[in-house]
Amino acid sequence: MTASARHLWVDVTALGDSAVILPCVCVIALWLLLSVSTRGLVWRWLLLVAAVAGLVIASKLGFMVWGLSLPGLQFTGLSGHTAMAAVMWPALFALLAGRAGGAWRGCGAALGVLLAAAIAWSRVVLHAHSVSEVVLGGTIGVAFALWFLWRYGPQWRLPWSPLIALLPLLLVLPFVYGRRFPTQDILVTVAKHMVDGPLHTRQELRSH
Repeated sequence: MTASARHLWVDVTALGDSAVILPCVCVIALWLLLSVSTRGLVWRWLLLVAAVAGLVIASKLGFMVWGLSLPGLQFTGLSGHTAMAAVMWPALFALLAGRAGGAWRGCGAALGVLLAAAIAWSRVVLHAHSVSEVVLGGTIGVAFALWFLWRYGPQWRLPWSPLIALLPLLLVLPFVYGRRFPTQDILVTVAKHMVDGPLHTRQELRSH
């Protein structure tokens, strides 16, 4: 891979880092809070994101602590970048487009899914995750996002122009894009407190 191609994929993968995802999740919650018609969705939205994050964390700790994996696959846990991007970006774009109607909301969700797919592929290209890890992570994230949009679609819209709504994102993203949230480091620290002895690593799977 050329240096320029690698740099491009690094730029793409940064859109799935928790340093970007978590502030965007909070901005969405803020948008929902500011409108009476969507205020009741705030806790549902945060619960949705927490559920996906919880599955990612459980899968990673399950492997590091107990060696839980999928037979025949290089699986050390769900790709967090992929899963979180797959739940957040479709919801974000659908929310921004929701005021224009259901068809536009669907187009926004589809655009978010495509962006999540690009982020998923970047994780494979950069050798951060195996194909099984991004496929399963993406499937779970998209499934949760699409269920949420199907369940709350008519309410998933903002009463003001998307251009106004974008202002908080434009103020936040320049400060967080390209930064790395130490998710893996935190999980490794937690895992070390859960077991006496060495943690399971990807090298064990490669040796079989």
